[in-house]
Amino acid sequence: MSRPLRTGQEYDRLRARSRDVDFAPAWTHLLARADEAVNAGLRPAEVGAGWGHAYYCPDHVVLLDFDPDRPHEHPCPVDGAVWRGEAFDGGWRSVLNGHILNGLSTCALVWQATGQERYRDHVAGLLLDYADRYPKLPPHGQHVGHGRVTGQSLEEAVWAIGIAYAYDGVRESLGATDRERIETDLLHNLGAHVTDNLLHKIHNIECWHLAALTTLGVQLDEKSFLDTAFAHPHGLTEQLREGILDDGWWAEGSPSYHFYMLSAVLSSALALRHVDPGFLDSPRLRSTFVAPLTMLRSDLSLPALNDGWISIALPLGVGGYAAHYEQAYGLWNDPADAAFLRTAYDRGVPRLSEAALLMGPDLRTVGPGSSRSSPSPRPSWPRRAVHPASGYAVLSDGEGGTERSLLVKYGLHGGGHGHPDKLMLDLHAYGVRLAPDPGSPAYNSPLQGPWFRQTLAHNTVVIGEVSQPEAQGRLLTHVAPGAGRPGVVDAAVSWPVDPDADRGPQGSWLREPRRVHIPAYAGATVRRCVLWKPAPGGYFLDVVLVTTAGAEPVDLAWHHRGTLVAPAPADLTADLDLPGRPPSGEEYQYLEDVRRLPAEVGGAASWEAAWEVDGAGTRMWGLDPEEAIALVATSPSNPPAERQATLLRRSHGPRVSFAAVVEPVDGPVGADRTSGAVRTVSWRTNELAAGGPLRLDVTLADGGLDRWSVSFGGEASTDGSTTDGSTDAAPGAVVEQHTDGDVTTYTCVLPDPW
Repeated sequence: MSRPLRTGQEYDRLRARSRDVDFAPAWTHLLARADEAVNAGLRPAEVGAGWGHAYYCPDHVVLLDFDPDRPHEHPCPVDGAVWRGEAFDGGWRSVLNGHILNGLSTCALVWQATGQERYRDHVAGLLLDYADRYPKLPPHGQHVGHGRVTGQSLEEAVWAIGIAYAYDGVRESLGATDRERIETDLLHNLGAHVTDNLLHKIHNIECWHLAALTTLGVQLDEKSFLDTAFAHPHGLTEQLREGILDDGWWAEGSPSYHFYMLSAVLSSALALRHVDPGFLDSPRLRSTFVAPLTMLRSDLSLPALNDGWISIALPLGVGGYAAHYEQAYGLWNDPADAAFLRTAYDRGVPRLSEAALLMGPDLRTVGPGSSRSSPSPRPSWPRRAVHPASGYAVLSDGEGGTERSLLVKYGLHGGGHGHPDKLMLDLHAYGVRLAPDPGSPAYNSPLQGPWFRQTLAHNTVVIGEVSQPEAQGRLLTHVAPGAGRPGVVDAAVSWPVDPDADRGPQGSWLREPRRVHIPAYAGATVRRCVLWKPAPGGYFLDVVLVTTAGAEPVDLAWHHRGTLVAPAPADLTADLDLPGRPPSGEEYQYLEDVRRLPAEVGGAASWEAAWEVDGAGTRMWGLDPEEAIALVATSPSNPPAERQATLLRRSHGPRVSFAAVVEPVDGPVGADRTSGAVRTVSWRTNELAAGGPLRLDVTLADGGLDRWSVSFGGEASTDGSTTDGSTDAAPGAVVEQHTDGDVTTYTCVLPDPW
């Protein structure tokens, strides 16, 4: 006996919305995909597919052009180069399976909406074809579990869920014999295969395994599949308990993988509503939809943290996951989900998903654009400046096109998808990714391991020319900026002499023994304090303090998209004359056109630089130790075929302090360096190495003067509240502000000495 996965009400809604002019784009899109599938007549390959990530051009990291008639020739859409070999052929078969599955899904729905038998026949014929093939296909694969139709158990689980829903759409129209063949030879075998490939770990892949078992278990009324999905030590309940953190984020520290996990768990929730509706009451499950919105930037993007795809960091990036919120609305009927969808579609995200036709809200009653005289109010989603379990702290001001946002990443490593980038900065302003986290390209990129997963590729500190070992940082202070009041983020990370001293709090995959002993980091500490002056006349002061066990080189990297526009190339020298030896770490080979930034030396090395990209830019005034050098170069961006501007500030332990004033600029920076609110920065004293204060003057374009004094080791404020209503702030710094005429004095005393 089999159970339906979709409800009769959902199919009725699909039929009604197929005739509703407001849903015409989604219906037209669905119908066009179904017609394309029927007309293409694609059939499965005789052998199983390879790894889906393999079907990318290694040079340009773009999806290769798929031609169903050319299984052994795979051209790059950028330069036309043709890639050959079994890895690409296996990737081609993976793409083929994806096209076929997409056709199955769409044709099953169009059959339900129209009753036209050619769509039903397309689905039935392919399901019977797969049922004939599946028992004969051997398990195979190289990447985390085996597949039969696909190249790994992860892809097999995703494929199984799609197959189950395609069958759900046509099952009632099939005869008993065909049902028996599909359920026994295909669906039961799929469930058995996924069961054999369970990882028994807290892992996004395991979430997909369990989602496949849950979906098949409900559809086939197969108790053993459902028992396995819940009963084993890393079942669905444990995935939610250990994998979803208290702040609602998935523990791998990547918004992209958060939504990938959420796709799987959402599939489980959709199936379980029929047999265990209480599963939907889990606060942790609901929090996974809320968490991304609490850190959402004005252009609906999020940083591409850890192994994260760049698409989520682009304008409207989270809009690419609108279908999740359509389904969430169908499950919980929460106005907040409808509000986000209204915003995303108003901003230009096309409403084309199947979920909109089946489960989504009628947005004519939600927010701006409502066609009714009394539209329901559009609630705003929450904003959170600190995400304590994940380790994100945000400083921001402005709205819409004037928003400026800086994220400091200090928390968990993130398991196998984590990057060694503690105290990394991601700067986004005026709708532009200025100095972002690089995220990850496709996994077959030759730069994925040697560059993108190295500390040097991030805006943070490298000690001894080797990447940071795994670590968990801590937030010392957070104060959200207010009207005329500076904001503060002060965070630190330390590495024990024994790398196994702290195994981390998370589930099995997230605390596997990956750490190695790296002498340069044994006993080292990095502290980063950011003081954020809000607009108008806004900028931030970035202070980085490093202690090491010896005289290891200490590098502070800064990567800015676009180009360096100041100093002019004529002012840079290629004769580096580096003290000691030049950088020899393997990742340093990806720095090209390396030159030395001219500096004024007088007790410390000070310099200026500026960058431009996409009509905006950043100006920076730096202060380094006297013996330090500042290098500029280019390095791989994301996508890797692009280059970005890199600044590398180098000194040597055991105690190093770097300081900089950084101003995002709305518009061209210009080589004359007269744009923006800041005119000059004068470094008055730097006594940080001796435990004293850092003092500087910032002269503003409007004639004002900001006079700063920053010191460490004072008493913490008892008021750690933030202006955004959260209670996540650590005990705050003491920040005193006094204005006398055109001069504003800021005195910042941070807790804990250096």
